[in-house]
Amino acid sequence: MPSSEKIAIAAHLHVLLRRKTGRVTDTEWMATNAEYAAEIVRFSREKAAEEGHLDLGVWADRLEEIMTSPEARHRVPLVRMMADAVRERGAASPTAAAQVPDQQGARSVNTEEDVYPESGFIESTFGTLFGESEKHRERKPRDPDAPRYVKGLR
Repeated sequence: MPSSEKIAIAAHLHVLLRRKTGRVTDTEWMATNAEYAAEIVRFSREKAAEEGHLDLGVWADRLEEIMTSPEARHRVPLVRMMADAVRERGAASPTAAAQVPDQQGARSVNTEEDVYPESGFIESTFGTLFGESEKHRERKPRDPDAPRYVKGLR
């Protein structure tokens, strides 16, 4: 059975025990620890017999049944499976990664305009970029008839 069903049954039994007997339980611990669940089942059946709460006995039976059923096979998330496959593929052929040329390396960029296209913002006046001595491009004058946005809203 999935753990979500175990937690749901444990939560329902927790609410019944709290309302009918005043007993507070830990639902997550009840759904994961078989010894704790067995003790809660024993306590629930005892209170059901003493005070006539039939629903406590029914939910205790459900908890006992779900705790004794075999655990379903653990499923590996798809993301982890894909990450492992990529890791294995990379480990199998380390030379394949070295053969692919770097398309965006520092030496493949020729000019500032290739990396930073015209933005429309005022260019910096604090000198050169990274110690370069070339001039930055001049700012074009703004067209007074062009539409403007107020504070970035359209």
